[in-house]
Amino acid sequence: MVTILGFSNMSWLIVFCSTLHITLPKEKGMNGTSVENFDCILRSYTFKNPTMNCTWNAGKNTPPDTQYFMYLAYNKATDNECPHYISNSSERHIGCYFPEVIANQYSVYITVNGSSRVSPIQSYVDTFRLHDKEQFRPPQNITVDYSLPLYYRVQWEPPPNSRKHGSVCFVFQIKDERKNTIINVTEKTYDFPKPSKYILRIRAFGDITCPISKKMNGEWSEPIEFGTDPDTFPTLPFVFAALGTIIIIVLLTLICKRNHIWEKLTDPVPQPKDIMWQHEKNVEKWMTPVPIAGESITVIEEMAAISPKV
Repeated sequence: MVTILGFSNMSWLIVFCSTLHITLPKEKGMNGTSVENFDCILRSYTFKNPTMNCTWNAGKNTPPDTQYFMYLAYNKATDNECPHYISNSSERHIGCYFPEVIANQYSVYITVNGSSRVSPIQSYVDTFRLHDKEQFRPPQNITVDYSLPLYYRVQWEPPPNSRKHGSVCFVFQIKDERKNTIINVTEKTYDFPKPSKYILRIRAFGDITCPISKKMNGEWSEPIEFGTDPDTFPTLPFVFAALGTIIIIVLLTLICKRNHIWEKLTDPVPQPKDIMWQHEKNVEKWMTPVPIAGESITVIEEMAAISPKV
């Protein structure tokens, strides 16, 4: 004879079983088996939703066959298991990559469970707001304006971020690679005096007045190099000038030799005779020289004009 339970009996059975399931003590697992050093990094992009990468280490007392599983829930909603696990050489999960997450003002709930045939594994539970885990990319559209007479003006735009905040919610750090100095600025421009040479990097982190990540872990930009060093000798122009001078001298020399101009320019100039020395510094001898033997002397007599007789 089969006994058929009535509706009320069945309802009590369901309630009893449900109550029994809820009140069962939860297995805590052996100490030291929960994941350690759990951390997540959120990255934002301009044209798509943020991504998140989480990593952890196995507990120090974890059995060798332990495997971990991560779950994420938005505002205590349904758990979403990790879509892409990161594994080590032993195929154990040591991280998770979420290709798309929703970063709003609410906290998310993280659970990392473990399973092992040797012993129960402790669960890891954490809650945080996703934007607090954000690591900012470098500032965008970095440019240098050379047109100002006394300064170089460096300009940039804030990095993409999960909360879509503008530059007012950022503090920017500028690192001078040559001087090894860092300055903090709240504007998205900065002027550097001329003349000087600069090699700069820029990064961003959140301002304390905004609901945005305030960790100083923003990525540095690529080096920005500009300007000229005033005390640097202009080596390249000097070399070009020296080579040009040498080439001109060689060409002029060849032209002069080809047209015999050099010989004409370098003919010896005859030395002037010292007349006084030749006459033993005697002015009278110089003025009335003694005739040399055999030298013919021409005498010119002045004839008086004879007037004709009338």
